[in-house]
Amino acid sequence: MTPRHAAQPENSDQALVAAMHLSALLARRNIPAYVYRLPNGVVVSVFAGLLAHVDRVIWWAIPDLTGTRDKPLTTFAHTTEAAAGRLAEHYDQLRSVPLGELVGKGLITPVAAALLDDNEVHRDVVPV
Repeated sequence: MTPRHAAQPENSDQALVAAMHLSALLARRNIPAYVYRLPNGVVVSVFAGLLAHVDRVIWWAIPDLTGTRDKPLTTFAHTTEAAAGRLAEHYDQLRSVPLGELVGKGLITPVAAALLDDNEVHRDVVPV
């Protein structure tokens, strides 16, 4: 085992701690967020189409709600506090659009929409 591989669990633990802190900061803003440890890293699921990857930085992709970009915008933050603030803004933006419209325009996938908790969705959904 190389030194790089030996250090990986420590980095993974640091990412998990950061992800849990990010989730707690979002919870203080009444935003449900779920932490998942995956084989290739740690993620925080904030909303369908809004998934933060936690590593040395926290990065996520924002679906283009305006139709001015060809693809989602990928952005990042260096601290959990900064990420929580910006993710809260993106969460509010996504929540302002009906779920059916997000799916219909291809901004989020039907699978991602189906994963939302029923308590999370308070508006009509158009079948796809």
